[in-house]
Amino acid sequence: MNGQAPLSGAALWARLLVIAALWGAAFPLIRFLAAHLPPFALAGVRGTLAAVAVFVFLWFRRELDGISRGVLLAAVVLGTLSGVIPNTLIPLALQRMEAAPASLVQAAGPLMVTLLAAIFLPGEKPTPRMLAGIGTGFLGIAIVVGPGGLGGGSALGALLVLGATFSYAVSTVWVRMAPRGPAAALALGQQAVSAIFSGSLALAVDGPGALVQPPEVWVVAVILAVFATAVPLTMFLGLATRARAADAAMVGYLQPVFATAIAVLWLGEVPSWSVLAGGAVVLAAVWLVTTRRR
Repeated sequence: MNGQAPLSGAALWARLLVIAALWGAAFPLIRFLAAHLPPFALAGVRGTLAAVAVFVFLWFRRELDGISRGVLLAAVVLGTLSGVIPNTLIPLALQRMEAAPASLVQAAGPLMVTLLAAIFLPGEKPTPRMLAGIGTGFLGIAIVVGPGGLGGGSALGALLVLGATFSYAVSTVWVRMAPRGPAAALALGQQAVSAIFSGSLALAVDGPGALVQPPEVWVVAVILAVFATAVPLTMFLGLATRARAADAAMVGYLQPVFATAIAVLWLGEVPSWSVLAGGAVVLAAVWLVTTRRR
């Protein structure tokens, strides 16, 4: 923790709420943009604008050092697993389902991380409490995507979100398997690789004509890339160095709440009772998995 006392109290909660609100806004924003931009084009625009924002942020903070060959290779892996794949699958999913259930399905990420860590990370075997949480979490997902849970959406959308969540989980475990480089350099490299790969796919598949959009679409795209991607990412990197891991993980509990509230207020997407009930089960399961008994 860089020799500093861990954040707690109001200072911790202020950061948690801001990060969760910004990250939670991503699902309603993508839901809006998915109706205008093809998935590859949306992923390319998001990656490019976020890379520029992260670069400017790190440049002002003079944290652009630490970029080495090893970091570049790691950035390719992270840019693929935490950039290209989820940034493409989530827009595809949100063409088929609403923002609230999508955010609740993705909240199961810690459950997948726990399962993968048990396989690939020595010393991180799940306890009976964690196994119970994992089973409970997937039951909650079944409730969210069950009959009536998707508000007329497709179960394929939920599978696409699970695919994106699994990709994020693989990325998380891969980073924890061995040191990959400074967090700031990895964050910039991840966004740059995502921008290059997704942008190239967008030009090849969709063509430059896909970028011809009304001004309001570009305004929302900038908000998504800067305020719902780059800003919370850099804030979370800072939080991770100053807070306990369990405290930082609370972002995952708060994010779906903000995603649901924003979707209701902005898009008018009111989740069904089955989505809310399933979401409560998922978040309770994540709490079981990510907390420890004394």
